[in-house]
Amino acid sequence: MNYRATVYYLGLICKVISAFLLIPIITAFCYLEWEESLCFFYTALVYLGVGFALAPKAPKNKKLGSKEGLVIVGISWIVVSLIGALPFLFGGAIPNYFDAVFETISGFTTTGATILDRVEVLPRSMLMWRSLTHWIGGMGILVFILAVLPSSDGSTFQLLKFESPGPQVGKLVSKVRHSAAILYFIYLALTLLETIFLLCGGLSFFDSFNLALSTAGTGGFAVTDASIAAYGSLYVEIVLAVFMLIFSVNFNIYYLLVIGKISIAYKNEELRTYFIYIVVCILAVAVSIVSAVGSFGVALREAVFAVATLGSSTGFTTVDFAQWSEAAKGILTVVSVLGACAGSTGGGLKFSRMMVVVKTAAVNLSESIRPNSVHLVKLNKKALSKRETDGIVGYFLIWILVFAVSVLLLSLLGNTFSVSFYTSLTMFNNMGPNLSVEIGATASYSSFQWSSKLVMMADMLIGRLEIFPILLLFTPKVWSRKF
Repeated sequence: MNYRATVYYLGLICKVISAFLLIPIITAFCYLEWEESLCFFYTALVYLGVGFALAPKAPKNKKLGSKEGLVIVGISWIVVSLIGALPFLFGGAIPNYFDAVFETISGFTTTGATILDRVEVLPRSMLMWRSLTHWIGGMGILVFILAVLPSSDGSTFQLLKFESPGPQVGKLVSKVRHSAAILYFIYLALTLLETIFLLCGGLSFFDSFNLALSTAGTGGFAVTDASIAAYGSLYVEIVLAVFMLIFSVNFNIYYLLVIGKISIAYKNEELRTYFIYIVVCILAVAVSIVSAVGSFGVALREAVFAVATLGSSTGFTTVDFAQWSEAAKGILTVVSVLGACAGSTGGGLKFSRMMVVVKTAAVNLSESIRPNSVHLVKLNKKALSKRETDGIVGYFLIWILVFAVSVLLLSLLGNTFSVSFYTSLTMFNNMGPNLSVEIGATASYSSFQWSSKLVMMADMLIGRLEIFPILLLFTPKVWSRKF
């Protein structure tokens, strides 16, 4: 373990995150929220103080291995969230620090689960900070660090690999910094484009920009108590649904489109299968709720938004999905578990990972029938090695185990099985809305006891960082100085 390099990067992360606080500070000035501007200023000082304490200067050896990458990713998200909760505490928006940390972790992990029963009473700068945490956490805290580093060697790819969601992470170009910069350029461009589309729908710049930040990070924090239902606009729902699906696609696809390799992007197996699956789920949900809503047109409108928001793990709501039929809730449960594509800002298991699991099961079945024939698991017409398939299937099994433990813990803490199941599903998939009838998709999590919230916070972090960076922090071998 290279401790000096690890501590250095943790300090560097705190320094860079402090710069993001300029956005809510500017927002506070624009809306004459002088006290709130001081809250963000003091928080920026804390970030800088921790940053300079941990990283006064760069060490001679900044080389990172897998262990360093895991530790930096795991600890940085915890530290950034602990400090990022301070504005809510300083400003009195969330007077309980534990709840403020819950809200901030929910923001950075793009879960969108809130403990606030009313958000419209919050100062505009606080609302901006909530949405901004989604945007920062969506593409990844460390991906931004890599994009702005003056220089970075190949070892920093470990940071990109462990923070980026999905089973496969590759460099778009030869240098890690350039790959990260390209990802953030596309991310920013799509965010601004969505803002423009929402402005065209009659929303204010503040609402448009906040919703775009939340959509880009597939988070779900809104600036109204009724979420998207407050606008009562089909146009706004269509724009949000389209962009939620756009941000649930692997960003490597957009890079291929930018450089003109449209045919390669079109042939991507995960992309084509994902959108067929989304369309099928939309039609299935619409059919299952048509009798309840009265017409197929209304059913289709609500189904499109529900599948887009839960499939991308964004979590905006227009209606309480938890009140729908069991068939509809079953489909939405599958949609939220499978989640978005690998390399997107969405949560869940990732669609390509589930494709490999299904194909591996099919190959195993074929081998049992014809043991002497050769069967290969392929993705995008490329044969995967046994190590790759074993890794993905192994992750799937660990995912089930961790999810089961979460359900058990929440049940032991006094919650009903339904609440425990759907809450674990929500937090672990970074989804936000709860599909249990007792809680509902539009309610907050303020009523849960602190011990249940602690389990939820762990679920959010484990789900966003895809298990290993958090769980391996508790493994003694990770902290050994031996490589």
